[in-house]
Amino acid sequence: MHGGVMKVALVSPYSWAHPGGVNNHISGLAGKLAGRGHSVTIIAPEATGHCAAGRLVDAGRSVPVPANGSVARLALAPGTSGRIRREIERGGFDVVHVHEPMVPMISIAAVRAADCRVVATFHSAGDGPSVLYRLAAACIPGVPGRLDVRIAVSEAARDQAARYLPGEYLLVPNGVDVERFSGAPRTGRSDGAPEILFVGRNEPRKGLSVLLDAFPEVCRRVPGARLKIIGSGVTGASIAQSLAPPLRDRVTVLGFVENEELPGHYAAADVFCAPALGGESFGIVLVEAMAAGTPVVASDIPGYRAVVEQAGGGVLFQPGRPSDLAGKLSALLADARRREAIAAKGSRGVERFSWEAVTPRIESIYRG
Repeated sequence: MHGGVMKVALVSPYSWAHPGGVNNHISGLAGKLAGRGHSVTIIAPEATGHCAAGRLVDAGRSVPVPANGSVARLALAPGTSGRIRREIERGGFDVVHVHEPMVPMISIAAVRAADCRVVATFHSAGDGPSVLYRLAAACIPGVPGRLDVRIAVSEAARDQAARYLPGEYLLVPNGVDVERFSGAPRTGRSDGAPEILFVGRNEPRKGLSVLLDAFPEVCRRVPGARLKIIGSGVTGASIAQSLAPPLRDRVTVLGFVENEELPGHYAAADVFCAPALGGESFGIVLVEAMAAGTPVVASDIPGYRAVVEQAGGGVLFQPGRPSDLAGKLSALLADARRREAIAAKGSRGVERFSWEAVTPRIESIYRG
């Protein structure tokens, strides 16, 4: 495999019908690999329909499983492993690239069935033990040794994986379609009021409650400040319970927004806020905001800190501290020149996370 077209299987344990960081990464990688002439097959639960980047293989229905402060939708039905084994064995693949190889059942089955080069990417990070990793490490002897290359998307992801699978890891960040976000038109702005944007699911670890606790102080310091909230499961009714009536009119809740619409919302905001409490291995939303030319205020957790330090497009605050967040947001909203300087630095810095930078590295790993 030192040249020419490769047949690559990209394997995800997570439902393709429920977008998330891992599947978004796989989708982007598939598109770039196909664009470079390679044959790509995506294997995941509930992977149906058309995929311009390659062939989709449905690995069965998924069920929700609590994991890492979130919910992972995994295919756990009897017969799942056999279905994956048959697909891998008859696929004639040059590379099987398994994402989260220690997550049952699809990823583990794909590793076991592969008789070609196996590349594994570890995405998960956390502040404590991983139940899934601990069970996998104890129950599937021999599988870790079948991994030819281990990739971690960040130091936080590497540290989490190395607790259970000591060894060498290559650091390759998640890829982001930087071009799609840069130069996006401003969406949803009808006035010049200072706007903060939050993008994230309605999960406690995303830290939206911290932002809502900080927002009254921001409004006191920055007259006219507004907050826009985008994310699955977030409703106006739930937000209203967290704010006094005079502030509710300053908050716009859009709920789920299609990926095609996100760049414009990032570009329209004056500041993007990422207040997660932990469990984030990599700050994709931070990179997207920076690529759109918007400065970031993010919690000082390992996955976010790495992005801010490497790209330079943001400010960090103490996780879980509304008072510190309010101070950082207010100071940035009140200083247009500083916002412009941070945004310009971030726009340049995120190029290291672009697919144009990441894809050749992964392709080189495939070839060995």
